Amino acid sequence: MTAGLATAPGLLNLRVEESSPGLYFWIVTQLSAQEQAGEVCIDTSDHPYPSREAALRMGTACLRAYSTTAEGPRPMLPARAAAPLY
Repeated sequence: MTAGLATAPGLLNLRVEESSPGLYFWIVTQLSAQEQAGEVCIDTSDHPYPSREAALRMGTACLRAYSTTAEGPRPMLPARAAAPLY
């Protein structure tokens, strides 16, 4: 299973692989600008997850963290007034 931001060189992709029955790892890769290099591993889970969904959730969080870091800090939005709790 692969989920990615796009397929152009430099953009990140997320892949979930089953290393043994019932053990899943996530891998964040980046397509190389050099066609012969293919994908380059950026990060991978350091332990297996018991389900594909759990690995996908954690891999997606990692992918978002890398994307946020690449985009830089976002401007803060003005706080909304809290509604009364009655």
